[in-house]
Amino acid sequence: MNQEEQAAETLSEYKEFIAPAPLAVHFLCLWTQTIIGSTGVYEHRVLPDACVDIVFINDEPPMVFGPWTVPFVARLAAGTSITGARLHPGRASCLLGMPASELLNQAVPITAVKGAMQSMRLEEVIEQPNSAARRSALAPVLSASIEHSAPLDQAVLAGIRWLSRYPQGRIGQLSRCIGIGERQLHRRFSAAIGYGPKMFQSVLRFQRLLKTARATGPEQSLADLAVSTGYADQAHMTRDVHRFASLRPTELLRSSESTLQMSDLFKT
Repeated sequence: MNQEEQAAETLSEYKEFIAPAPLAVHFLCLWTQTIIGSTGVYEHRVLPDACVDIVFINDEPPMVFGPWTVPFVARLAAGTSITGARLHPGRASCLLGMPASELLNQAVPITAVKGAMQSMRLEEVIEQPNSAARRSALAPVLSASIEHSAPLDQAVLAGIRWLSRYPQGRIGQLSRCIGIGERQLHRRFSAAIGYGPKMFQSVLRFQRLLKTARATGPEQSLADLAVSTGYADQAHMTRDVHRFASLRPTELLRSSESTLQMSDLFKT
């Protein structure tokens, strides 16, 4: 079977849902993905987005997918059903009881994390018959865990907001703005997000590129798109796209969407 025939047999149905009020401070969204088809494998390219996700795949024990700085391809068999909860950037460590940097570029069983997640009643989610029922069951389980979470790092959250407003801003400027030395700022970003502010700035700019490209369509040139989303020039954008997606801009931007499209980080 060639790749075109295989792709025709498997399709991905992906949906995002706004996190209900008790969860919205920590969680960007809940989401489901179903691989439709009778045979074959669907290849899903996962791109860096500065988020940590709690993921239930079929009847397997849930996993925590950490922040990534490189792309990876998930191979999902036809019939696969996934339910997930995506944390806002910078919120994961207070729930997981561990620095987000320990999850960098990896996925681990949720039993490996600590903190408030240890008390989650996961069996109530796993035993549900379908993704819609799992999503409904997941919300109250997550809400209960938030009650026992550690405080958020307000300096990091302020840094995240600053970087969203100034995509070309320098880290030294950020350090002076919030009154924290650059070394301490890097340590606190690494604990809360998984990596330092410079990498976060690059990932956020990349996600802004994806969002803007989908909104403007093919009528905007790559050079104009690069400048409008905070890159120094088209060559800078091309390097970052290859770094985070292993593709050329023309290959990536016609198909991929921003994972952070429901975030307020782009509303500046």
